[in-house]
Amino acid sequence: MPALFRIRSKTFPKQQQPDPFMFHFKSLTFRLKFFTLLWIAVSVASIVFTLYLSLWLEGNAAAINDLGSLRFQSYRLALLAEEGVPQREIDNRIRRFDEVLAAVRRGDPQRPLSLPDNPEVMARMAALEQQWQQAVKPVFQTASSGKKIGSVQLDAFLHTVDDTVIAVEKTSAAYITWLRFFQSGLLALVLISSAVMMWLTQLWIIAPLQELLRGVQSVRDGHFGVQVPGGDAAGSAEFAEVNGGFNQMSTHLHRLYSGLEQEVADKTQDLERKNFILGTLYAFSSALGKSQSASEAAEVFLERLMKIAEADAGSVRLADPRRQRMDLAAHIGLPKALRNAEACSKIGDCFCGRAIAADGARTIRFYDTRPESTLSDGQYDYECRRHGFADLRVLPIRYKGQDIGIVTLYYRRTQQISDTVDELLELLCSQFGAAVSNTRLSEESRQLAVLQERNLIAQGLHDSIAQTLAFLNLQMQVLGRALDSGKRERIDDSMQLIQSGVQECYEDVRELLLNFRTKIGRRDFAEAVDELAARFRRQTGVAVNIDWVSDQGLPLSSDQQLQCIFILQESLSNIRKHARADRVDITIDNGRDFAMTITDNGIGFDAEHLENLPGNHVGLNIMQERAGRIRAQLTLTSQPGQTRIRLLLPAQERHPA
Repeated sequence: MPALFRIRSKTFPKQQQPDPFMFHFKSLTFRLKFFTLLWIAVSVASIVFTLYLSLWLEGNAAAINDLGSLRFQSYRLALLAEEGVPQREIDNRIRRFDEVLAAVRRGDPQRPLSLPDNPEVMARMAALEQQWQQAVKPVFQTASSGKKIGSVQLDAFLHTVDDTVIAVEKTSAAYITWLRFFQSGLLALVLISSAVMMWLTQLWIIAPLQELLRGVQSVRDGHFGVQVPGGDAAGSAEFAEVNGGFNQMSTHLHRLYSGLEQEVADKTQDLERKNFILGTLYAFSSALGKSQSASEAAEVFLERLMKIAEADAGSVRLADPRRQRMDLAAHIGLPKALRNAEACSKIGDCFCGRAIAADGARTIRFYDTRPESTLSDGQYDYECRRHGFADLRVLPIRYKGQDIGIVTLYYRRTQQISDTVDELLELLCSQFGAAVSNTRLSEESRQLAVLQERNLIAQGLHDSIAQTLAFLNLQMQVLGRALDSGKRERIDDSMQLIQSGVQECYEDVRELLLNFRTKIGRRDFAEAVDELAARFRRQTGVAVNIDWVSDQGLPLSSDQQLQCIFILQESLSNIRKHARADRVDITIDNGRDFAMTITDNGIGFDAEHLENLPGNHVGLNIMQERAGRIRAQLTLTSQPGQTRIRLLLPAQERHPA
C-alpha cells in the first residue's frame, strides 16, 4: 500500500471500570453499615473465642479436680487393704476409681469435664491408666488373700497422678494466658474503635453538618445565594446531594427574592378572587335555600347579581318552551315599556331571546365609539336602545342541559366586565337554575302527593260511604213500596235498617276524617300506635294488645311511619266493621326488617275469593297501595276464628331517617 494512503493507527486507552466497592464506599450509609458490621464481626469473634477458652478452662479445672481425687481414693484403698476389710467393699472402691478415670478420659460436655488436647497430657494420662491397670489395680483386687501393696509401688503411682495433674495445669495456664490476651485485645478494640468512630463521625458527619448549618444560618440572616461545599468536601454522597439541593434552593431564593413581592401580590389577588367567588356562591346558596317559590328566588337572585355586576337595571325571564315565551319572573330598574314589550316575551324576537340558544353569555352593544362598529343585524329601533341603554349582558340559565331562562343586565354606559366577574355570573346562573329546577321538582312532588292522597280518599269513600249510600238507596225504595202497600212490619224493618245504615255512614265519615288528618309530627311512632289502639278500644270496647318484639333496627322515615299508621288504621277499621272480634293483637318487630302484624279472633273469611266481593269492603287495595309506596310487602291470611295482616319492610328498603 502506498505511504500516501497509509493510515497510522492510534490506540485509545481503555476506560477503567470503577471498583464497585469504592463506588459504594462513597456513600455515608454504606460506610456506616460496613464499619458497624466489621466491628460487630470482630467483637463477636473475640467474644466467641474467649467463651470457648473459658469453657475449656472450666473443663480442665474439673479434670484437675477429678484427677486430684484419685490420690485420696488410692490412699483409701491402701488403708482398707491393710485393715482387712471384706473384698467386696474394696471392689466397690476399685469400681468407683475406674469410673472416675474413665470419665476423665471420656470427658463430659454437660459438667463440663475435658482433658486438654495436648500430647503431653495424653501421654501422662495413658501412663496413668497403664500403671493403674497393670500394677496397682491387681494388687488391690487380691488384698483379701493377704497380698499388700508396697509403699514404693503406691508412691510411684501417686507420682504419676501428680505428673498428670501438673501437665493439665500447665496447659490450663497456657489457656488462661490466651484468654487474658484476647480480653486485653477486646478492650483495646473497643477503645481504638471508639476513637476511630469519633474521628470518622467528625470527618463524615459533624464537619459537613456544620458547613450546612452555617449555610442555613446565612439564609436565615437574609444572605440568599450562599453556597456550601459539595462533592468530596461534603465527605459522602448523601451530604453532597443535600448540599447540592441546598445550593439550588439558595440560588432559587436569591433569584425569587427580587420578584417576591409581586408574586405574593399575585397570589393574594388570586386567593381573594377565589374567596370572593366561594363566599358569593355560599351567600347565594343560603339565600336561594330560604326562597319558597321561583319568583321569590328570582328576586333575591337578581338583586344580588346586579350588585356584583354593577348593572343599572336587570330582569329575569323564565322560558316556557311549550308556548315559546319567556315569562318575566323578576325585574329591578326596568322601564315599564320593556316589562310589557311583546318582543321581549317571545323566544327569538330579540337579542335576549336568541341568547337562550347560545353557548354562553353574550354582550350586546348598541353604542360604540369605533367608526367601524355596527349592530350585528343592522336594526336600531330596539326598545332597549330607545330607553338609553348602551350595553346589555345576556346570560342563559341552564341546569343539566335544560334551558331554564335568561338574565339580562342593562348598562347605560359601556361596561367592561372582568373575567372573574364573568365567571362568577355564569356560576351563579347555574346555581339559580338548580334552585328553580329543585323548586319545580318540589312543586311537582307535592302535586303528585296530593293526587295520590285524593285517589286514596276516593277509594276510601267508595269502599265505605258509597256502599252504605247504595244500601240506603235500596232500603228507601223498599220503604216506598212498603208505604204504598201499607205493610207496617216491612216499614219498621226498613226504618231500622235505614237508621243503622245512617249510623254506620256517620261512623265511616268520622273515621275517614280522623284517618286523613293523622300526622305523626314530632311524636314517637310508638306513641302514635298506642293512641290509635286506645281510640279503637274506646270506640269498640275490643281488647287490644300491643307487643314490641324488638326495637334495635333503624328508625322509620316520616313517610314510612305515616303509611304504617294508615295501614294500621285501615286494618282496625275493617276489624270494627266486619270481624266481630273481641280481641286484637298488634305485634311490631323493628329488627333488621320491620314487620307489623295485626291479628284478630273474629269470624274470618275466604281470602282467595276476596277480590270477587263487590266493593272490596276490607279496603285491601288501599293498604296494598300504601305498602307499595314504601316498597313494603302486605300479606293477608284468614280462617274461621282468626284473620292476620302482615306488613314487611325489607332491610334493603330502609335507610337512616
